[in-house]
Amino acid sequence: MAKVKTKRHSISLDMTAMCDMAFLLLTFFILTAKMKVPEPAQFDVPSSISTQQYEEKDLIRISISNDDRIFLTVPDQTLRREMIDAYANTFKVKLTEEQKMAFELTETFGMQKTDLISYLAQPAEIRKKFPQSGIPADSTDNQLEEWIATAKAVNPDLTIAIKGDQDANYSKFSEVIATLKKRRIYAFSLVTTLEAKPSNL
Repeated sequence: MAKVKTKRHSISLDMTAMCDMAFLLLTFFILTAKMKVPEPAQFDVPSSISTQQYEEKDLIRISISNDDRIFLTVPDQTLRREMIDAYANTFKVKLTEEQKMAFELTETFGMQKTDLISYLAQPAEIRKKFPQSGIPADSTDNQLEEWIATAKAVNPDLTIAIKGDQDANYSKFSEVIATLKKRRIYAFSLVTTLEAKPSNL
């Protein structure tokens, strides 16, 4: 008696759910990704073998460029808003709500107080090209201390990191460290690039 062959059916897969998942993942990564903000100066920092990484939460970074300009970086947007409100009230700087919102979107800045108002009044495209002379930190006009005092008043748990170009003058580092000591801040980190750890002989 002949064996009856069953008809083979081709396997079909419904890819609708997979496409939905792919688009959901793509949307998630786009919405959660943080764009790298271009810095107003170039920093070629010295290297070290330290593997310790710093967290950007509750941190402000003081940067010194190769032409000895001092910049302040505040990664947290909420902290920037609280800082500009406190700074304007403490040092009697008249800023509009639009200017405060512009500061809130500025992660790194380095300019004198007199230039701050005109900087924040410019459109976003012009602010990118605005000449920043650096934050004064000398003994006659230490505006860096004002910003550090404001940041610490807003968040006493803030940590400080110093990022300096390897060609910057040591006198600028001395000014920054003297400013921190004046505010009784004795613990801070130095930002370096990672180099290969030497092998034990």
